[in-house]
Amino acid sequence: MPTILQRDSNPLPLHAQVAAILKERMVNGTWRNGESIPTEKELCAEFDVARGTVRQALQKLENEGYLRREQGRGTFVRLGEPPAPPDRPQAKRLAFVVPYVRDSSVSTILIGFQQVAEEANYVVIFNHVNNDLRQQEQVIGKLMREGIAGIALYPVDSDHVSPIDHVVHSGLPVVLIDRYLKGLSTDYVMSDHFGGAIRGVHYLIDQGHERVGFVTWLSPATSMEHRNLGYIQALRERGIQPDPSLVCHVQGYPTVDLTPLRAYLSAAHRPTAVLAANDQIAIALYRAAASVGLSVPEDLAIVGFDNLDISEHLDPPLTTVAQPFLRIGQTAAEVLIHRVEGDTQYLRQITIAPEIMVRASTMPLVRERP
Repeated sequence: MPTILQRDSNPLPLHAQVAAILKERMVNGTWRNGESIPTEKELCAEFDVARGTVRQALQKLENEGYLRREQGRGTFVRLGEPPAPPDRPQAKRLAFVVPYVRDSSVSTILIGFQQVAEEANYVVIFNHVNNDLRQQEQVIGKLMREGIAGIALYPVDSDHVSPIDHVVHSGLPVVLIDRYLKGLSTDYVMSDHFGGAIRGVHYLIDQGHERVGFVTWLSPATSMEHRNLGYIQALRERGIQPDPSLVCHVQGYPTVDLTPLRAYLSAAHRPTAVLAANDQIAIALYRAAASVGLSVPEDLAIVGFDNLDISEHLDPPLTTVAQPFLRIGQTAAEVLIHRVEGDTQYLRQITIAPEIMVRASTMPLVRERP
């Protein structure tokens, strides 16, 4: 028969309630010293909680000296045995997994994540998967086997759900960063990619540009898709019919291929302004424009998306839609820690509004006199 926990009226998190009940069973003699206790799976079924909640409860009791866990054998009552020396508190571990580290965005997100995690006495384990789905799967599997408390994942793309679905269904807390996974409901924290693209395109249109282009990666990521949708929506809101010839797709990892950009900027009806789906693409546009004899911003206005550290040091400095990377990292850590500590309420799917940083890569369109 399941043991009912107080999910709304009790201020204690679920793992603390489970720990209190298990401790009472040891103290009152239900489980004697040296006896093994039920498995994690059995405790999950009894209390109707996720495995992560049970693991937190068992870790709490082990830290307090009530349990002893033996690899491959089980978990045993250790009443009367001295607890481990409390020379320093045991920090719990959170994983931070990213596809690549090639610019300041990931490092800034990590700084924000680590600030919040360390304040709550968590250690952050950083993992980089080289934009490789197989490596992402291997790293996640390794983290689960090592007993990580929770995972913050910046996924390689938005289409490949496995093995993240297995992690979520196991009860291990997971929060996604920058993008979500299609077909899987999880916590996530990301920028408002759609709204940010609208702001960038509106800004260019307000400067007199009607032939506004969009350059994006060949990437199945919801972040890129939302920016594309925002681009189309912004044009329609201003009465401009989207023109497929003004959209260019480039290979984005590990470097942006300039070949399609040169052809795009050399076309007879090329754009006079472009929203780049990220600052890496914007930098490639600078190089491609120069190679075909165009000047920024006189011949081509460019708005990026990210606000990387390098953006303001380009020549000319880049106008860009600035993502709040530090805040994204901080918020992701807060969400993940709440989950690790027993929060089982509704999904937290958070979007944070970006801001446009106006610099010298844009200017009002100067129309030729008839």
